[in-house]
Amino acid sequence: MANPEAAAIVAELNPGFVAPKKPFRRMDYADAIKWLNENGIKKDVLDEDGNKIGEADYEFGEDIPESPERRMTDTIGEPILLCRFPTPLKAFYMKRCPEDPSVTESVDVLMPNVGEIMGASMRIADYEELMAAYEREGIDSTPYYWFTDQRKYGTCEHGGFGIGVERFLAWLLNRFTVRDVCLYPRFPGRCQP
Repeated sequence: MANPEAAAIVAELNPGFVAPKKPFRRMDYADAIKWLNENGIKKDVLDEDGNKIGEADYEFGEDIPESPERRMTDTIGEPILLCRFPTPLKAFYMKRCPEDPSVTESVDVLMPNVGEIMGASMRIADYEELMAAYEREGIDSTPYYWFTDQRKYGTCEHGGFGIGVERFLAWLLNRFTVRDVCLYPRFPGRCQP
C-alpha cells in the first residue's frame, strides 16, 4: 500500500492482506447464470407456504441472490466485475446497452469472502428515453422534475455508483460479516449501540 499509515493499520488487522491483481475479471450476467448452472449451484423451489419442494437451475432474467453470488465469487477466488444485467432487474434510470437494449450498462464489483461491494451504471441521458422509463415502471415523474429537467435542458453522458463502505472494510480486513466492521451493528438481541 502506498500510504504507510494505512498499510500499518491493515497489516495489524489483516496480516495476510494481499492486494488484488489487475485487471479484474469481467463477467456478463448471462455468463454468471451459465456458471452457476454448470457448477451445480441451484435455486430453491418453494411451495405456496414457503417450504422447499425442490431445486432448479437459474434462468436469464432472475435476480442472483447474495448466497449463490458469493459462492461463485469465492469459488473463482478473484474480484469480478459483473456486467450487463437484464433491464427489469435494475433501476429505471440505468442506460441500456446500445448493442442489446435488453441489458443495462451496469456493473457490480464482487470481492471474494464478501460478495458485492459496489454497484455502478451509466445513466439515461436522453429525455424521451427517461420519460418512457418512468411510464414503463409506473412512476409519476412530477416529483423528479429536477432529475428530468437535467435531460430537458441539456446533459451529457454520465454515470454513478454506490459503494458499501462496511462491505469494503469487511473485505479489506478479512471479516466474514459487516457486523464486525460496522460502527453500530444491529442483530437479534442488540438494538442499541
